[in-house]
Amino acid sequence: MLGIAIDHHIAHLGRFDPQGRPSVTATDLDGTDGIADPAAALHLLLTAAEDEEAVFGLPASADRDAEARLRRAAEDAGLRVHRVVPKPVAVALHYGAIDEGVLRTVLVVDQTVETVELTVLAITPDLTARIVSTRTVPLGEDHARTAMDRELAEAAPDAVLLSGGLYTQADRRDEVEDLPAAQGLMVRCTSPELAVVHGLLLLDDFGLLRVTTGPAPEASQNFPPPPEDPEPQPWTTAPTDPEPPAAATATEPPPRRAEPTAPPTEPPPAPPAEPRKPEPESAPPAPEEPAPAPSAPTATHTGAVQSVPVTQLQATRRDDHLLVLWAWPDNALTARVRWRREDPTAPGDGPRDGDIRCQRRVYEHDGGLTLPLGRGAVTLTVEALVPGARADTEGAASLHVAAEPPIVDYEPALRRRLTGARVATVTFTARTGCDLPAVRIVHGLGRYRPTSTAEGTVLHEVPAQRLSAGTPLTVEFPFPGTKGTSWLVCFPADGPAAPHDPDDRPTDIRPTALHRLRVT
Repeated sequence: MLGIAIDHHIAHLGRFDPQGRPSVTATDLDGTDGIADPAAALHLLLTAAEDEEAVFGLPASADRDAEARLRRAAEDAGLRVHRVVPKPVAVALHYGAIDEGVLRTVLVVDQTVETVELTVLAITPDLTARIVSTRTVPLGEDHARTAMDRELAEAAPDAVLLSGGLYTQADRRDEVEDLPAAQGLMVRCTSPELAVVHGLLLLDDFGLLRVTTGPAPEASQNFPPPPEDPEPQPWTTAPTDPEPPAAATATEPPPRRAEPTAPPTEPPPAPPAEPRKPEPESAPPAPEEPAPAPSAPTATHTGAVQSVPVTQLQATRRDDHLLVLWAWPDNALTARVRWRREDPTAPGDGPRDGDIRCQRRVYEHDGGLTLPLGRGAVTLTVEALVPGARADTEGAASLHVAAEPPIVDYEPALRRRLTGARVATVTFTARTGCDLPAVRIVHGLGRYRPTSTAEGTVLHEVPAQRLSAGTPLTVEFPFPGTKGTSWLVCFPADGPAAPHDPDDRPTDIRPTALHRLRVT
């Protein structure tokens, strides 16, 4: 995997060395504009056309046309384009600012040959990096410091991320920390000369990441207004009582207090006055006024919704659950999610087929939709429900998620017999019934555990056999007498060869914990 960052006047190419450290080479484009003519820039950067996969980084100010030119030039140069992202996003990956469940705003300061690019990134918990604003200022004089101070005051970020060889100098970092608007902020400056390329190389194993452009959504959008009443009723006022008893009692108390003896003589005539009750019978016609209910049919058009396919549909496995993510249309509050489990024999909760409704506020609160669908292959279909007619209402977004390979956990242990000889045991446990391939148990010495059979000594080989779910298989073999740190690691005897049949899933052999591989 190659990481290539291209600017107007300079380009950087990097890859991981055998020790896992990034090595970066900078190339002066010699008057060539790398954004306008990426083909010439790649010709200067690459010694020969290589059939390798590459991740590219462009300035945040580059448009879609620049990305399209870069993709065509890379394909012509013999490279396979894995992804093209803005350089500020790569810098954020280098510093670990993008992570699941993180909500923050950062200012990325990316220094090139003659300019400094200031980009405000809004990072949301669903692994989305939004480019809120970006500006390019000249490096000379105090233009960069003035623009940086203004950007810090306007955006109010949580941290500042520095990138570029200029910030390897301690005094340059001190200039940023001494800005009035930077007081109290965290200024990150770790290997700034490698920030962009290292972040690009990390994209290969990062997983889900979405990059958008535009102002950050307002907080009110996280809680959409409630839907309209599908059957609105006209507001009616209750009929007024022509003789409210409260008014009569309010005027009568004063005379009663003045003549306390008079009320006892007058109550007897009160019962004959009860026949006046038929008078209220003339009032019932008033409650019949709510009869305008027939106007409710006018609301039938408000309940009409149309299905619109969502975009950026993605799914990732979390044990026996699936985390499903997608991009919502602006006016959609509900999505319809359907699934079909391709392998009904695979373990998992719930029926083989499913159809549910997902509310947008619940989706944004939970950071996605989690479905307990087991470890088998699943086909997902997601469509948003929007009010009114739309032109693009054909079909729905569909995604096929491959089945998870069978997992076999192993745990080595070491014990000493009464005779003083040491014996090693390795216990294999399958989560589901599967075929265990032939396994070689490798013994390694030193501070680092072996990563292949060539980096240690094969002490024992377990033949291929069938494992039942939850039933442990324990093998025992003599352990050589050694001094220092020892490791026991298991590897498939045939190597990690990829199967030709996609339905033939190779067994994943993994330790219960990495620290348990160290036996002495």
